[in-house]
Amino acid sequence: MHISYNEIHQAIADCVEGKDVYESFKPTLIIAIGSGGFIPARMLRTFLKAKCGKSLPIQTIGLVLYDDNLDKYDPDTAVVRKTQWLNYSHGEGTGISLQGHNILIVDEVDDTRKTLSYAVAELTKDAEKQRHEYEARRKEGEPEWQQPKLGVFVVHNKIKDKKGSLPADVLESRYFKCMDVPDNWIVYPWDALDIETHQQRADERRAGERAAKKAKVDGDQ
Repeated sequence: MHISYNEIHQAIADCVEGKDVYESFKPTLIIAIGSGGFIPARMLRTFLKAKCGKSLPIQTIGLVLYDDNLDKYDPDTAVVRKTQWLNYSHGEGTGISLQGHNILIVDEVDDTRKTLSYAVAELTKDAEKQRHEYEARRKEGEPEWQQPKLGVFVVHNKIKDKKGSLPADVLESRYFKCMDVPDNWIVYPWDALDIETHQQRADERRAGERAAKKAKVDGDQ
């Protein structure tokens, strides 16, 4: 299933507006899961800026699903591994604190949910570690730790049984999906070697979907 840049751009715009992403969560920090979440995160920031009037900071993390079976990838046995993570050190002003942030984790697709589950779990552990460190050095009269909140934003959610899980509070009110899609292989435009051919195939798919929808409407009349 070939997806075009225009489709992704419009889907994110519609989701931000239709699901009140900013109004309901008020994100203050975007964390993009690499590499599929990079471009959606940048698009998302544009539409959030239209809501809040400022460009939200984007941090990146790298996660891969690794399978020891080199002959055939198996989602049941694949495990998530870090290839890049946030810098929490305070040297030279480059470190980041999670305290008080409403963090929106962005990926292109919620497939098995293993990657998203891992990201949320690891960031939750990092926040707890930061809380302990903050409380240990907090002096009398200084403000108490402000717990960060985590949310998830994906372009596509595949309709399938998930191998990973997300906290109930995230799923209930801080899980934003642009659209549900069947469990088919998705080809994103940033993976295309020939973008014109990719666009043509995306257009053909959309034309087929419109024709099928029209045929169904005509058949129901």
